[in-house]
Amino acid sequence: MFMKRALFFSFVAFLLMLSCSSAKKETESQSVQTSTHKEPVRPPFSSDSAFFFIKQQCEFGPRVPNTPAHENCAEYLVEKLKSFGLSVSTQKFTATAYNQTVLNGVNIIGRLHPEMDNRIILFSHWDSRHVCDNDSHENINKPVMGANDGASGVGVLLEVARQFQLERDSIGIDFVFLDLEDYGQPSFETDEKKDTWCLGAQYLARNPYYDRRPQKGILLDMVGAASPYFGFDQISLNFAEPLLQEVWSAAHALDYNSSFVPNVSGAVLDDHYYINTIAGIPTIDIIDYNQNRGFPSTWHTVNDTPEHIDKKTLQMVGEVLISVLRKK
Repeated sequence: MFMKRALFFSFVAFLLMLSCSSAKKETESQSVQTSTHKEPVRPPFSSDSAFFFIKQQCEFGPRVPNTPAHENCAEYLVEKLKSFGLSVSTQKFTATAYNQTVLNGVNIIGRLHPEMDNRIILFSHWDSRHVCDNDSHENINKPVMGANDGASGVGVLLEVARQFQLERDSIGIDFVFLDLEDYGQPSFETDEKKDTWCLGAQYLARNPYYDRRPQKGILLDMVGAASPYFGFDQISLNFAEPLLQEVWSAAHALDYNSSFVPNVSGAVLDDHYYINTIAGIPTIDIIDYNQNRGFPSTWHTVNDTPEHIDKKTLQMVGEVLISVLRKK
Protein backbone atom coordinates (compact mmCIF):
# COMPACT_ATOMS: atom_id res chain seq x y z
CA MET A 1 0.00 0.00 0.00
CA PHE A 2 2.79 2.39 0.92
CA MET A 3 4.67 1.59 -2.31
CA LYS A 4 1.61 2.25 -4.46
CA ARG A 5 0.98 5.57 -2.68
CA ALA A 6 4.58 6.61 -3.14
CA LEU A 7 4.45 5.73 -6.82
CA PHE A 8 1.12 7.55 -7.21
CA PHE A 9 2.43 10.74 -5.57
CA SER A 10 5.60 10.51 -7.63
CA PHE A 11 3.50 10.21 -10.76
CA VAL A 12 1.37 13.22 -9.74
CA ALA A 13 4.53 15.24 -9.02
CA PHE A 14 5.88 14.25 -12.43
CA LEU A 15 2.65 15.44 -14.11
CA LEU A 16 2.79 18.72 -12.19
CA MET A 17 6.37 19.26 -13.31
CA LEU A 18 5.35 18.66 -16.94
CA SER A 19 2.41 21.00 -16.54
CA CYS A 20 4.56 23.76 -15.03
CA SER A 21 7.18 23.28 -17.71
CA SER A 22 4.54 23.46 -20.43
CA ALA A 23 2.98 26.55 -18.87
CA LYS A 24 6.40 28.19 -18.60
CA LYS A 25 7.13 27.48 -22.29
CA GLU A 26 3.72 28.84 -23.28
CA THR A 27 4.32 31.99 -21.23
CA GLU A 28 7.76 32.41 -22.73
CA SER A 29 6.29 31.90 -26.22
CA GLN A 30 3.63 34.54 -25.55
CA SER A 31 6.32 36.88 -24.26
CA VAL A 32 8.36 36.41 -27.44
CA GLN A 33 5.28 37.01 -29.59
CA THR A 34 4.35 40.13 -27.65
CA SER A 35 7.84 41.58 -27.90
CA THR A 36 7.79 41.38 -31.71
CA HIS A 37 5.57 44.49 -31.80
CA LYS A 38 8.01 47.35 -31.84
CA GLU A 39 7.08 50.82 -30.67
CA PRO A 40 7.08 53.01 -33.80
CA VAL A 41 9.75 55.66 -34.19
CA ARG A 42 7.93 58.93 -33.70
CA PRO A 43 9.03 62.10 -35.49
CA PRO A 44 9.72 65.19 -33.37
CA PHE A 45 6.61 67.26 -32.67
CA SER A 46 5.67 69.26 -29.58
CA SER A 47 1.98 69.34 -28.73
CA ASP A 48 2.81 71.85 -25.98
CA SER A 49 4.19 74.19 -28.63
CA ALA A 50 1.18 73.67 -30.93
CA PHE A 51 -1.18 74.34 -28.02
CA PHE A 52 0.73 77.52 -27.17
CA PHE A 53 0.21 78.74 -30.75
CA ILE A 54 -3.52 77.99 -30.41
CA LYS A 55 -3.76 80.00 -27.19
CA GLN A 56 -1.90 82.92 -28.72
CA GLN A 57 -4.42 83.10 -31.57
CA CYS A 58 -7.34 82.94 -29.16
CA GLU A 59 -5.88 85.69 -26.98
CA PHE A 60 -6.69 88.13 -29.79
CA GLY A 61 -10.34 87.12 -29.43
CA PRO A 62 -12.60 85.68 -32.15
CA ARG A 63 -10.85 86.29 -35.50
CA VAL A 64 -13.96 87.49 -37.28
CA PRO A 65 -13.26 89.45 -40.49
CA ASN A 66 -13.41 93.27 -40.28
CA THR A 67 -12.47 93.29 -36.58
CA PRO A 68 -9.28 94.39 -34.76
CA ALA A 69 -8.76 90.81 -33.51
CA HIS A 70 -8.70 89.61 -37.12
CA GLU A 71 -6.18 92.27 -38.17
CA ASN A 72 -3.91 91.71 -35.16
CA CYS A 73 -3.87 87.93 -35.59
CA ALA A 74 -2.96 88.29 -39.26
CA GLU A 75 0.10 90.35 -38.27
CA TYR A 76 1.01 87.75 -35.66
CA LEU A 77 0.85 84.88 -38.16
CA VAL A 78 2.98 86.74 -40.71
CA GLU A 79 5.67 87.49 -38.14
CA LYS A 80 5.58 83.95 -36.73
CA LEU A 81 6.17 82.40 -40.16
CA LYS A 82 9.00 84.85 -40.81
CA SER A 83 10.60 83.87 -37.49
CA PHE A 84 10.84 80.29 -38.81
CA GLY A 85 12.85 81.45 -41.81
CA LEU A 86 10.05 81.09 -44.36
CA SER A 87 9.51 83.33 -47.36
CA VAL A 88 6.23 85.05 -46.50
CA SER A 89 3.65 86.77 -48.69
CA THR A 90 -0.03 87.69 -48.38
CA GLN A 91 -3.05 87.79 -50.65
CA LYS A 92 -5.32 90.66 -49.64
CA PHE A 93 -8.78 90.62 -51.19
CA THR A 94 -12.37 91.57 -50.61
CA ALA A 95 -15.39 89.29 -50.87
CA THR A 96 -19.11 89.85 -50.52
CA ALA A 97 -20.73 87.60 -47.91
CA TYR A 98 -24.15 85.95 -48.08
CA ASN A 99 -25.63 88.95 -46.21
CA GLN A 100 -24.00 91.48 -48.58
CA THR A 101 -21.33 92.44 -46.04
CA VAL A 102 -18.07 93.31 -47.80
CA LEU A 103 -15.33 91.36 -46.02
CA ASN A 104 -11.64 92.22 -45.97
CA GLY A 105 -9.70 88.96 -46.26
CA VAL A 106 -6.06 87.97 -46.30
CA ASN A 107 -4.55 84.60 -47.18
CA ILE A 108 -1.15 84.17 -45.52
CA ILE A 109 1.53 82.10 -47.26
CA GLY A 110 4.87 80.92 -45.86
CA ARG A 111 7.19 79.01 -48.24
CA LEU A 112 9.97 76.67 -47.16
CA HIS A 113 12.64 76.18 -49.86
CA PRO A 114 10.74 78.21 -52.49
CA GLU A 115 13.40 77.30 -55.05
CA MET A 116 12.44 73.60 -55.01
CA ASP A 117 10.18 72.12 -57.68
CA ASN A 118 9.04 69.17 -55.52
CA ARG A 119 6.37 70.89 -53.41
CA ILE A 120 3.42 70.13 -51.16
CA ILE A 121 0.93 72.65 -49.85
CA LEU A 122 -0.46 72.50 -46.29
CA PHE A 123 -3.66 74.40 -45.52
CA SER A 124 -5.71 75.51 -42.56
CA HIS A 125 -8.18 78.36 -42.21
CA TRP A 126 -7.33 80.96 -39.57
CA ASP A 127 -10.55 82.98 -39.27
CA SER A 128 -13.32 82.16 -36.82
CA ARG A 129 -17.08 82.18 -37.24
CA HIS A 130 -19.22 85.27 -36.65
CA VAL A 131 -22.23 83.42 -35.19
CA CYS A 132 -22.75 80.43 -32.87
CA ASP A 133 -25.42 78.86 -35.04
CA ASN A 134 -25.07 75.45 -33.38
CA ASP A 135 -25.68 76.86 -29.90
CA SER A 136 -28.65 77.88 -27.77
CA HIS A 137 -30.85 80.80 -28.80
CA GLU A 138 -29.22 83.23 -26.35
CA ASN A 139 -25.76 82.50 -27.80
CA ILE A 140 -26.62 82.28 -31.47
CA ASN A 141 -25.46 85.79 -32.38
CA LYS A 142 -22.18 85.59 -30.46
CA PRO A 143 -18.90 85.04 -32.34
CA VAL A 144 -17.07 81.72 -32.04
CA MET A 145 -13.64 81.71 -30.40
CA GLY A 146 -12.56 78.99 -32.81
CA ALA A 147 -9.90 77.21 -30.77
CA ASN A 148 -10.61 73.95 -32.58
CA ASP A 149 -12.42 75.23 -35.66
CA GLY A 150 -9.55 77.20 -37.13
CA ALA A 151 -6.81 77.74 -34.56
CA SER A 152 -6.02 74.04 -34.03
CA GLY A 153 -5.00 73.45 -37.63
CA VAL A 154 -2.95 76.65 -37.67
CA GLY A 155 -1.28 75.67 -34.40
CA VAL A 156 -0.25 72.26 -35.75
CA LEU A 157 1.08 73.78 -38.98
CA LEU A 158 3.08 76.42 -37.09
CA GLU A 159 4.73 73.67 -35.06
CA VAL A 160 5.44 71.68 -38.23
CA ALA A 161 7.04 74.80 -39.72
CA ARG A 162 9.10 75.26 -36.55
CA GLN A 163 10.35 71.68 -36.79
CA PHE A 164 11.17 71.87 -40.49
CA GLN A 165 13.20 75.06 -40.21
CA LEU A 166 15.91 72.76 -38.80
CA GLU A 167 15.70 70.40 -41.79
CA ARG A 168 18.43 71.16 -44.30
CA ASP A 169 17.46 68.57 -46.92
CA SER A 170 13.69 68.66 -47.04
CA ILE A 171 11.09 69.17 -49.72
CA GLY A 172 9.46 72.45 -50.62
CA ILE A 173 6.51 73.11 -48.33
CA ASP A 174 3.96 75.89 -48.67
CA PHE A 175 2.13 76.73 -45.42
CA VAL A 176 -1.10 78.48 -46.37
CA PHE A 177 -3.49 80.01 -43.84
CA LEU A 178 -6.79 80.64 -45.62
CA ASP A 179 -9.17 83.41 -44.63
CA LEU A 180 -12.96 83.81 -44.79
CA GLU A 181 -13.61 80.07 -44.57
CA ASP A 182 -16.20 80.34 -41.83
CA TYR A 183 -18.42 83.27 -42.86
CA GLY A 184 -20.85 81.03 -44.70
CA GLN A 185 -24.61 81.29 -44.63
CA PRO A 186 -26.09 80.12 -41.29
CA SER A 187 -28.58 77.28 -41.25
CA PHE A 188 -31.32 79.56 -39.93
CA GLU A 189 -31.19 81.66 -43.14
CA THR A 190 -33.94 80.27 -45.36
CA ASP A 191 -32.95 81.85 -48.70
CA GLU A 192 -30.14 79.41 -49.53
CA LYS A 193 -27.22 80.80 -51.52
CA LYS A 194 -24.35 78.90 -53.17
CA ASP A 195 -20.61 79.12 -52.51
CA THR A 196 -20.87 81.31 -49.41
CA TRP A 197 -18.23 79.29 -47.55
CA CYS A 198 -14.45 79.06 -48.08
CA LEU A 199 -14.15 82.47 -49.74
CA GLY A 200 -10.38 82.65 -49.19
CA ALA A 201 -9.86 79.24 -50.80
CA GLN A 202 -12.02 80.29 -53.75
CA TYR A 203 -9.91 83.42 -54.21
CA LEU A 204 -6.59 81.58 -53.94
CA ALA A 205 -7.72 78.85 -56.34
CA ARG A 206 -8.56 81.50 -58.97
CA ASN A 207 -5.49 83.64 -58.21
CA PRO A 208 -2.47 81.34 -57.78
CA TYR A 209 0.32 82.80 -55.66
CA TYR A 210 2.97 80.31 -56.78
CA ASP A 211 5.54 80.17 -59.57
CA ARG A 212 6.22 76.50 -58.78
CA ARG A 213 2.98 74.61 -58.60
CA PRO A 214 2.59 72.22 -55.63
CA GLN A 215 1.87 68.64 -56.69
CA LYS A 216 -0.52 67.86 -53.83
CA GLY A 217 -2.10 69.34 -50.72
CA ILE A 218 -3.28 68.47 -47.20
CA LEU A 219 -5.90 70.50 -45.35
CA LEU A 220 -6.29 70.42 -41.56
CA ASP A 221 -9.63 71.39 -40.02
CA MET A 222 -10.76 70.78 -36.45
CA VAL A 223 -7.81 68.67 -35.36
CA GLY A 224 -7.81 69.42 -31.63
CA ALA A 225 -10.81 67.74 -29.99
CA ALA A 226 -10.61 64.68 -27.74
CA SER A 227 -11.39 61.27 -29.26
CA PRO A 228 -11.38 62.44 -32.89
CA TYR A 229 -12.76 60.52 -35.84
CA PHE A 230 -10.72 61.12 -38.98
CA GLY A 231 -12.46 59.16 -41.70
CA PHE A 232 -12.22 59.16 -45.48
CA ASP A 233 -13.89 62.34 -46.67
CA GLN A 234 -15.66 61.58 -49.94
CA ILE A 235 -14.28 64.64 -51.74
CA SER A 236 -10.74 63.67 -50.73
CA LEU A 237 -11.42 60.15 -51.94
CA ASN A 238 -12.70 61.38 -55.30
CA PHE A 239 -9.81 63.74 -56.07
CA ALA A 240 -6.76 62.48 -54.17
CA GLU A 241 -7.19 58.85 -53.14
CA PRO A 242 -3.46 57.90 -53.38
CA LEU A 243 -2.52 60.69 -50.97
CA LEU A 244 -5.41 59.79 -48.67
CA GLN A 245 -4.22 56.17 -48.50
CA GLU A 246 -0.64 57.32 -47.90
CA VAL A 247 -1.58 59.54 -44.96
CA TRP A 248 -3.81 56.95 -43.30
CA SER A 249 -1.10 54.29 -43.77
CA ALA A 250 1.35 56.59 -42.00
CA ALA A 251 -1.17 57.01 -39.17
CA HIS A 252 -1.56 53.25 -38.81
CA ALA A 253 2.23 52.79 -38.76
CA LEU A 254 2.22 55.13 -35.75
CA ASP A 255 -0.53 53.06 -34.03
CA TYR A 256 -3.25 55.68 -34.54
CA ASN A 257 -5.69 53.22 -36.10
CA SER A 258 -8.54 54.04 -33.74
CA SER A 259 -8.60 57.70 -34.80
CA PHE A 260 -7.63 57.48 -38.48
CA VAL A 261 -10.37 55.17 -39.69
CA PRO A 262 -10.28 54.06 -43.37
CA ASN A 263 -14.03 54.28 -43.80
CA VAL A 264 -15.96 56.89 -45.77
CA SER A 265 -17.27 59.37 -43.21
CA GLY A 266 -19.30 61.51 -45.61
CA ALA A 267 -18.62 64.48 -47.88
CA VAL A 268 -17.67 67.79 -46.28
CA LEU A 269 -17.72 71.08 -48.17
CA ASP A 270 -14.41 72.54 -47.05
CA ASP A 271 -11.52 74.56 -48.49
CA HIS A 272 -10.14 71.49 -50.29
CA TYR A 273 -13.22 71.30 -52.53
CA TYR A 274 -12.25 74.52 -54.32
CA ILE A 275 -8.53 73.71 -54.37
CA ASN A 276 -9.41 70.43 -56.12
CA THR A 277 -12.12 71.68 -58.48
CA ILE A 278 -10.70 75.11 -59.43
CA ALA A 279 -6.93 74.97 -58.84
CA GLY A 280 -6.67 71.30 -59.79
CA ILE A 281 -4.26 70.41 -56.97
CA PRO A 282 -5.13 66.95 -55.53
CA THR A 283 -5.87 67.80 -51.90
CA ILE A 284 -7.23 65.83 -48.96
CA ASP A 285 -8.95 66.98 -45.79
CA ILE A 286 -7.99 65.72 -42.33
CA ILE A 287 -11.16 66.72 -40.50
CA ASP A 288 -12.88 65.45 -37.38
CA TYR A 289 -16.23 64.38 -38.80
CA ASN A 290 -18.47 61.36 -38.69
CA GLN A 291 -21.76 61.36 -40.58
CA ASN A 292 -23.41 59.60 -37.61
CA ARG A 293 -22.38 62.15 -34.96
CA GLY A 294 -21.43 65.14 -37.10
CA PHE A 295 -18.66 67.52 -36.01
CA PRO A 296 -17.24 67.77 -32.46
CA SER A 297 -19.71 68.98 -29.83
CA THR A 298 -18.07 72.43 -29.52
CA TRP A 299 -18.51 73.17 -33.24
CA HIS A 300 -20.02 76.63 -33.82
CA THR A 301 -20.69 77.16 -30.12
CA VAL A 302 -19.31 79.40 -27.36
CA ASN A 303 -17.51 76.31 -25.99
CA ASP A 304 -14.96 76.16 -28.82
CA THR A 305 -12.24 77.43 -26.47
CA PRO A 306 -8.67 76.33 -25.61
CA GLU A 307 -9.70 74.35 -22.52
CA HIS A 308 -11.49 71.91 -24.81
CA ILE A 309 -8.38 71.23 -26.88
CA ASP A 310 -6.74 67.82 -26.35
CA LYS A 311 -2.96 67.82 -26.73
CA LYS A 312 -3.01 64.10 -27.53
CA THR A 313 -4.93 64.82 -30.72
CA LEU A 314 -2.54 67.62 -31.67
CA GLN A 315 0.39 65.25 -31.10
CA MET A 316 -1.19 62.56 -33.22
CA VAL A 317 -1.93 64.80 -36.20
CA GLY A 318 1.47 66.48 -36.02
CA GLU A 319 3.35 63.18 -35.99
CA VAL A 320 1.34 61.83 -38.92
CA LEU A 321 1.92 64.97 -40.95
CA ILE A 322 5.67 65.08 -40.34
CA SER A 323 5.96 61.36 -41.04
CA VAL A 324 4.32 61.85 -44.45
CA LEU A 325 6.42 64.92 -45.28
CA ARG A 326 9.68 63.14 -44.50
CA LYS A 327 8.87 60.41 -47.01
CA LYS A 328 8.50 62.86 -49.88
